[in-house]
Amino acid sequence: MQLGTLITITGIDGAGKSTLAKNVRDELQVRGYDAVYAYGRFLPLLSYPVMEFGRRTVLSDSDIESNYSVHQSKKADLFDTSLLRRAYEILVMADYAPQLFARVLLPLYKHDYVVCDRYFYDTLLTDLSGDVISTPQQAIDRYRCYSRLVPSPDFEFYVCIAPEIAMERKDDIPDIEYLRDRKSFYDSFAEANDMTILDGTNTKNTLRHTVVDLVTD
Repeated sequence: MQLGTLITITGIDGAGKSTLAKNVRDELQVRGYDAVYAYGRFLPLLSYPVMEFGRRTVLSDSDIESNYSVHQSKKADLFDTSLLRRAYEILVMADYAPQLFARVLLPLYKHDYVVCDRYFYDTLLTDLSGDVISTPQQAIDRYRCYSRLVPSPDFEFYVCIAPEIAMERKDDIPDIEYLRDRKSFYDSFAEANDMTILDGTNTKNTLRHTVVDLVTD
């Protein structure tokens, strides 16, 4: 059975990924295509108790709100040993695998287009970066290893936006340094994987038509 077309839309928090992904799905449907929206980022299920334990014992939420650098330093100390980093990464991936299968792979067998709001690499760039994965190059290398096990996107879009603008759009981001750290990972990753870069300050209509025109050309 032939798989549908996988479109992934990625970027830092506040870039407008979810809005764009849903707008692209709607536009594809208007043009007569069988398209669905998928949320492709990891959600902690099996790994939630471990994360909650860490928050309650070492990484309190108050640290993020009061001093992001202190919070990051504690995380770095917590994952100081390679064995612990690797064990936590394996736990996250084991948790994520069935989610990816249900939310992305199965819809690809049923629909012409799956528009994915975040994807597998967002787990590497957001959930694991800065502590388990310490540099952008490590994220790039890790994805090249894992990419043999996950569906390859047919079109990859990176919504690029300044952290200052993203910060204004969302009220749940702990610190602008968080966005700056993540953007450095995303910038390097998008370049290494030759993603199509979109200006996140463009209008919703411009972004929607840019993506749909490219994927249906």
